Amino acid sequence: MKILCKTFEQLSAAQLYDILQLRSDVFVVEQACIYQDIDGKDTQDGVHHLMMIVDDVLIGYARLLPKGISYDDVSIGRVLIARQARGNNLGKTLIAHCLAQIATLWPSQSVTIGAQSHLSGLYQAFGFKEVSPHYLEDGIEHVDMTATEFTYKEFL
Repeated sequence: MKILCKTFEQLSAAQLYDILQLRSDVFVVEQACIYQDIDGKDTQDGVHHLMMIVDDVLIGYARLLPKGISYDDVSIGRVLIARQARGNNLGKTLIAHCLAQIATLWPSQSVTIGAQSHLSGLYQAFGFKEVSPHYLEDGIEHVDMTATEFTYKEFL
């Protein structure tokens, strides 16, 4: 498995295509959500794209955002594992790599996410706590979660 973390400018055209295709496959097609995926955040200063690659195939992705773009805190968004790669704890591995990268990029910063509600327990294993009521976003129940201290090394 290879983990890459790049800014928008560092992405190749093929990497960007793979990211957008996988995000569309999971969020638009699989989850049947019609929403504006290309939201202008991908290209903003400080945003990083974390890719999990196996045998030259993108199987996991997350977008790391500095504070002030999605939340007042640093944030993780667009977290996904390709359907064919699920069931192997790769979600935990992906989140652990996101938090390790955040610890390097933005040390000692709180992290806030808008998690799908059914994944709340997964994020709690890393130190996140629910900080909002559950709400509908694009037809899927979500909850805001924040971690001021997080653990991740045991999942790397």
